[in-house]
Amino acid sequence: MVKRSFRTLLLFVGPCLILSACAAGSTLHVPGDLTRPGSAVAPGAGAPQAVIADFSFAAVPDGVIGRDFDRARTIAWNGEPGKSMADLVAGVLGERGVTTVRRGARAQDAGTVPVRISGVVRRFEVNTRRTGNFTVVTEATVNLTITVEGPGLSGPMEKTVTSNASLSDLFVTPDDLREALLSTANTVAEEAARVLLESKVVSPSS
Repeated sequence: MVKRSFRTLLLFVGPCLILSACAAGSTLHVPGDLTRPGSAVAPGAGAPQAVIADFSFAAVPDGVIGRDFDRARTIAWNGEPGKSMADLVAGVLGERGVTTVRRGARAQDAGTVPVRISGVVRRFEVNTRRTGNFTVVTEATVNLTITVEGPGLSGPMEKTVTSNASLSDLFVTPDDLREALLSTANTVAEEAARVLLESKVVSPSS
């Protein structure tokens, strides 16, 4: 009787242990790209005021940008944080009426454009961890340092902006990861644009 009960228990527990082993050490992928909110206005028109090069980012192999600590697995994104953050900053400036030109990471000067904006994405990550029996917290962090250069400036201007976003759910989903990362990245891009405008290195076209 005891042996039969033990076999029955193994038939139930065995597959569960196999599934848990497969889940542990696997990778959770963040879907989609970084985009501006759907309500974003059309980019500004006029002569370009700045050239924005792809920002640099110390990429980790396989696109790993965080960890799901509860399930012992990595979190990965197949995008390019440096390029995507530069696109977001250019997008926000366009919404504020500032026309910019995008260039690759190797663009060394602005040419006929008055200002060159480059940057370094120092942190671009999203992590999850269980904080209680029924709550999983997903937290994203983005840290960006922008550098502005141009003949009209006394020297290079450097500013750093950081943002965090978190949300709670019963379990982590790819959409939760994207929502937290997207919110954080857009906040950093908006703050970077605000700094550029307040510093008067660029201004809305009249």
